[in-house]
Amino acid sequence: MRYVGLVLLAALALGACGTEERPDSAAPAYRIEPSCPHTAQHLQGLTVDQLNRIVASADLPAWKAADIGSSAELRDGRMVWVFGDTIRAEGFSPRLVANSMLVSDGACVAQLRTADDGPVIPDIGPDEVHWPMSVVAMPPSQQYAGLGIDEVLVVMTARTQRGTDNLDFQYLGTSAAVFTLQDGGSPQLMEVVEVTPDDEALDQVNWGAAATVFGPWFYVFGTRATGQEFGRELYVGRSAVSDPANRSRWEFWDGQAWQGEQSRAAAVLPARGGVSQTLSVDHLDGQWVAVSKRDGDLGDFVYVWTAPEPYGPWTPKKGIAAPAGFDTGELKYAPLAHPEVPLANGKLLVSISRNTTDPQQLFEDPEVGLPEFAEVERP
Repeated sequence: MRYVGLVLLAALALGACGTEERPDSAAPAYRIEPSCPHTAQHLQGLTVDQLNRIVASADLPAWKAADIGSSAELRDGRMVWVFGDTIRAEGFSPRLVANSMLVSDGACVAQLRTADDGPVIPDIGPDEVHWPMSVVAMPPSQQYAGLGIDEVLVVMTARTQRGTDNLDFQYLGTSAAVFTLQDGGSPQLMEVVEVTPDDEALDQVNWGAAATVFGPWFYVFGTRATGQEFGRELYVGRSAVSDPANRSRWEFWDGQAWQGEQSRAAAVLPARGGVSQTLSVDHLDGQWVAVSKRDGDLGDFVYVWTAPEPYGPWTPKKGIAAPAGFDTGELKYAPLAHPEVPLANGKLLVSISRNTTDPQQLFEDPEVGLPEFAEVERP
């Protein structure tokens, strides 16, 4: 489970921290459509073929295809899935929005819709958007006592400057979008908090590329492009779950020990043979498990890394084929693990984002951009 107190947001100020936006509290609520009957427990005996059929058959006009798809399990048993660029049905304007959210209950999949049918995390400007990287579910902090709030979602996003096409973009910094919800209810956006300040440096650490909680610690992982390799370095920091607002207790692994200076953080994986910009990291069955392409999204295989500690040593194992596809125009990238969803064969569920180098094809045939579920051996 990925739980930690909401006050972590105050501690996530790795650089300058401020509130980008606080939605109007009188604005119409976000809503979930369609309404799903509640299922007391996960579907049992699932296969990846069944999951892919569920996604392909979902009748969701505001969600026809999307990438990334980081997931979190809610305390009421539902699942939340957070996506990046999302294609909607004809009739929506614009057809493409920067992010979206699905909520699943058993085999029923619903979409979170806003009052104006825009992205669930509003754009910063005409060409600056929020692309989700990871999501955590957590109990509310004391500030929400008496407000009927049962749970909080924090979506770590990459503030991104769009370019001239779907492969032209620049990471600027990390933000955290905070949603609140009641059991069985719809997530409501409360605020968007700047975690790291805008920086056009191509070699900065992208904090929030993965996040999880284990024991007394909240762990946040970052990736960094060196400019010398296609893969990315991996970094890790942590904060005490009991006191995440205390900035003095934040620690970063420097290669030898945990210490308090972010600038001294050392890579726990090198760029050569390294990971993609976004990945998943979980603590499973007594060990740490990371899922990503090796050598970044230009790699052709999903890899699974295991380690006894969040800082390693990390041991890679080749998983399944997922050709990058730049030679065919059919792209496969950003594999993520979903250990919250049990498979009948005991393997580890992963999703692989798909896209095309032809944007017009994506609008005409959104199925080419549907995420694909697959499975790898559970370490």
